[in-house]
Amino acid sequence: MSEASTGADLLFTELADSVRYSQNRGRIIKEQNEARAMAAERLEDLEGLAGRISRAFDDLHQGVEDSEDLSRKINEFAALAIQQTRDRVKAKLKATLEELGSESKTEELKAKRSLESYLAATPLPVTDEAISLELSDSSYSANAEYKCPGEIEYEFLLNTASSAHFRGEFMFSGVRKGVKLPVRLGKTWLRRESVPDFEKLDDYALTKARASKNHLEATFVEHETNSTVNLVFSRSGIDSFVTIEYSDDKSKVDVTGEAALSKHLDLPLMKGATSRLLDAILDLRKNKVQLIKLESSGEDILASLDCLGFMQRAVLVLVQSKESMDAMSKVNPKMAIERLKLLGPGGTMIMEALGLAARSHQ
Repeated sequence: MSEASTGADLLFTELADSVRYSQNRGRIIKEQNEARAMAAERLEDLEGLAGRISRAFDDLHQGVEDSEDLSRKINEFAALAIQQTRDRVKAKLKATLEELGSESKTEELKAKRSLESYLAATPLPVTDEAISLELSDSSYSANAEYKCPGEIEYEFLLNTASSAHFRGEFMFSGVRKGVKLPVRLGKTWLRRESVPDFEKLDDYALTKARASKNHLEATFVEHETNSTVNLVFSRSGIDSFVTIEYSDDKSKVDVTGEAALSKHLDLPLMKGATSRLLDAILDLRKNKVQLIKLESSGEDILASLDCLGFMQRAVLVLVQSKESMDAMSKVNPKMAIERLKLLGPGGTMIMEALGLAARSHQ
């Protein structure tokens, strides 16, 4: 099944579910606010009751001594009863808020998981995609970043532990063993012309990389000497290009830019190695772990949980894609309509944008 077909189905299941869960959360938050307001009103009434009881003795026609004694006793009794009622109101509010808070958290988590399930299938047209990889404490963190039409951007955390290449520190020998880089020229007493000094790359560790479909920027470091190799690789059809910079405590060298050095570089070997590295990094896309960013027109959807607003924007993107709409035409319209009806007026708007009502009568 194509990504477009999968995305069409997931629009009415996972994405629609995220809207329902976020709406449930919204209702729960409203109930929390109502419970707070009701408790505040009751507490205010209790404060007023204490004042009214105290003022009741102002017009009492008794002897001063009897009046003061009666006032004291009744006020003490009333204060105790009011305090006990106040404690019960606060305890009930606390229990209600805790219960509703737990329900709200559950609905929030379900909404986010549904958004994850939807976006993990790459259901929207992608205008730009990149993977960032960084070494920290002998393990890699990796994120996949996506940009889509309609100012939609999202990002997934990737599972490097499941990768054969990046579950631990990745050495250059992992893509090709025995690669040597000419890093400087020197003279020997036996020969007049300059001869290159070679740096063997086997023990250089990948410390960071950024990869897209046909482009790679990567940094390798030899931890003992702190020597660094920076690679930039791109490919287009049968052509590919690589630039290499080397630096250590002595100098910084543009290996591919200096003809005297580059003629000693096995360029086809280096291109093949960096191409395999690019493919290995891109392979991480299969191991998405968690949706860590979702923005729509600059709005942080994971924070606002405006799943309906995001769904409406996603639909606006999809209706402009012929492939997406072709896939949408194969979805059962009655099923789609029933799912969208659950979302209320916002779902009706989506139904109309997709032309589902007209299709259901065909």
